[in-house]
Amino acid sequence: MQPFNIQTRNLNIHGLKIGSGEEVVVALHGWLDNCNSFTPMLNGHTPEQTWYCIDFSGHGLTSWRSDDAHYYFVDYIDDVYQFIEAIGVNKVHLVGHSMGAMVAGLFASCFSDRVRTVSFIEGIGCVTTPSEQVTEQLKNAVLNRTRTHNKKARVYQSKAHIYEARAKTTDLNNELISLLMQRNIKALPSGFTLTTDPKLKNHSGFRFDEVQCIGAIKELIAPCQLILGNQGYPFVKQNLEKYINYYNHLSVINVEGGHHCHMQSSKECYEHIQAFMVQSGAR
Repeated sequence: MQPFNIQTRNLNIHGLKIGSGEEVVVALHGWLDNCNSFTPMLNGHTPEQTWYCIDFSGHGLTSWRSDDAHYYFVDYIDDVYQFIEAIGVNKVHLVGHSMGAMVAGLFASCFSDRVRTVSFIEGIGCVTTPSEQVTEQLKNAVLNRTRTHNKKARVYQSKAHIYEARAKTTDLNNELISLLMQRNIKALPSGFTLTTDPKLKNHSGFRFDEVQCIGAIKELIAPCQLILGNQGYPFVKQNLEKYINYYNHLSVINVEGGHHCHMQSSKECYEHIQAFMVQSGAR
């Protein structure tokens, strides 16, 4: 896989690229991850398409949003749109994991003419807030921003300390943790720190409610596939039950693994995604 960086209107987007096929795949990682999330699936393969695995803003090597900006979920839709415009393609396949899956779905709903297929991995629908809690959501976000303003990034004595911290929040083995986190780490004279923007952990100031989420799903006309880890997040399965009847075309695949099943059952996930794109993407 080869590194790339693409300058868009707002960001310098970094990532990894593989393949040289005419059709293009844009792969979108999960919250606090980076494009290395997809390397176990793609290493050792020569895909039929050209894959662009990007680092979202504030993640990996991609630039952070400005000091006065925050990370609204809907802004990732604009980032993906700008990226697709910058690489000069009309239509893409989208592959998304977790938060990236939700971004892929909403992008495909908004820009159906730009999307061939969508492959969700351990993520579907949206994270929602009931409409009657909208002011509480915003209030908590504002108060959280005040508490974290100018908070200094943590410095770790070694990379191993970072890996240990990540191990407490994931079921990935040490090898996969190291692969994933090495792109989120930079060296300092005093140790190591994360390249992820601390503001990513701030509370979201706004979320869709369920009615708005359903309205968006109904606009998604591209063929969709959901890959679930058999030990994945219960939240994802709950969202599937809640929203499955609103998708125009959705198939569901189960594989071994947890929330990062595409890293744990990488060969199987790659084969499912390739077969789905080839069978469903001639549009």
